[in-house]
Parts: sequence; C-alpha cells; structure tokens
Amino acid sequence: MVNSLKEYVQRIKNLPTIPMIAQEILGVVGNEMTSVSKLEKIVENDPVISAKILSVANSAFFGVTTPAKTLSSAIMRVGFNNVKNIALGISLMTVLDNGRQGKSVDYQRIFNHSITVGFVARVIGKKLKMSTSEEMLMNGLLHDIGFLVLNRFFPDNYVKVLTVFEKGKPLLEAEQEVLDFTHADIGGWLAEQWKLPAALIDSIRYHHSPSLAKKNVKQITIIHLADHMASNNILSATEQNPDYPLDASAFEILGMSEDSLKKIEAEVSGLSFSGEIFS
Repeated sequence: MVNSLKEYVQRIKNLPTIPMIAQEILGVVGNEMTSVSKLEKIVENDPVISAKILSVANSAFFGVTTPAKTLSSAIMRVGFNNVKNIALGISLMTVLDNGRQGKSVDYQRIFNHSITVGFVARVIGKKLKMSTSEEMLMNGLLHDIGFLVLNRFFPDNYVKVLTVFEKGKPLLEAEQEVLDFTHADIGGWLAEQWKLPAALIDSIRYHHSPSLAKKNVKQITIIHLADHMASNNILSATEQNPDYPLDASAFEILGMSEDSLKKIEAEVSGLSFSGEIFS
C-alpha cells in the first residue's frame, strides 16, 4: 500500500495549499464578542460558506421555528466554535472541489454525510464528557476528504473503483483492489501535507479502523461510530451504506455499551440532515 500511495501522490501536480480564508479563520482569537465580529467579517466574503452556515443554523438539529436570516444570528445560534470549525472544514473541502474534474464523487452528498457525522460525533463526545467534543465537528466534516482528493486528481481511477463497488464488493475492498490503498489513506496524506492537527490527521486516516491507531484512539473511534450510524440509520435510504463494517473494538475503546449507542442514535435519528439541512 505504501509504495502504491507514494506512486499516486507523486503524480499530483499543483496540490492546493490551505486557502487564505482557512488561514484567516484559524487566526481568529481573542474575547468571544470580538472574535464573533471578526469571524462574521471573514465568512461573509465567501457566499458558499455563508450559505451553508445559514443552512446549518436553520436545520432540524437546532429545533427552531424562526429561521436565522443573517450570518450574525446564525453564528449566535450555532455557536462560535461550531461555526469556526464548519467554516474551516468547508473551506478545505471547497478548494478540492474547484474545477469539478471528476464525476465519480457527488460533492454535495459527501458534504451532507460529513456534516452529519460531525454533529453526531459531537453528540457522542459530549455524552462521554470528552474535552475535545467541539473538535469532533471538524474531524467529522473532513473524515472523507480522501474521496475529494481522488475525484480531483484521479477521477478515471476512481470510476474503476466504483465499477467494482457496483458489482457488489464493499467500497474499501474495491479501493484496495483497484488502487492498493483507500480514500482514508490518501486523505491522511493530504492532511499531513496541510499540517493539520495530529488528531484530525489520525481521524481521517483511521476512521474505518480505529483499533489500528496508536494515538487519539478515542477521538477516532467516536468518528468511526458516528460514520457507522450515519451510514446505516440516520441518513435517508438513498444515502445509506448498510455494509459499513463496525470495528469490533469500538465499544471497548470507549467504555460504552451497544445499548448506550442505540440511545444516542435514537436521539439524533429524527434529524434529517441529508435532504433538509442543505437544500
């Protein structure tokens, strides 16, 4: 796998750098009122990010009847740190979507799924009283960024993967058969190139196999469980992937039971992220 991945990434020309807006978002510090004002000024200059934050603020997740019509009201509703993480994640995803060179990956579908995983992971993190629960949102949002790398730089190869997948082979096995590595592997590579936080890199690289990770195992396992839940039960039928395998060590790693996971699942399963949140 290592040699195959190395061969592929050596073929990538003009790898996008972290967008300027992402650097500006990362630089937003200070007291919360000042930071909210700074963040609003940065985000309002990007219509794509602004629109998605408004969509999140008006989604079923927040259970509101009065829609947020301005970016400032959306930030207040969603929360400063959540908006910061969402905006940062979207900016990194968008830079890989520029040009839409491939047709093998549905960008909107990936985004819908990823934001769902992020919110569900945040819920699990809070239930487990994890101090990093707010980071879970961005970790979930970017966990499948490898799909976008493959679609941007190797669209023809990924069409071959999907051809094998459509014949009945699980997606990860199809990727291994055609590429000799997975979207998680190349996503982790990109996260390293961008010098993203170590826990985020690990969440991207090991979100299908948390028990193989050496660090940040609990955070990765939460993303894994959230991904499993979103793929099997929470999303609409057209978005589900019932063959998503659950790591057998997941419950032991987190010290939780399957019943407790089902309770969390019941809590969030009524939220229609996939169709309603980003229409």
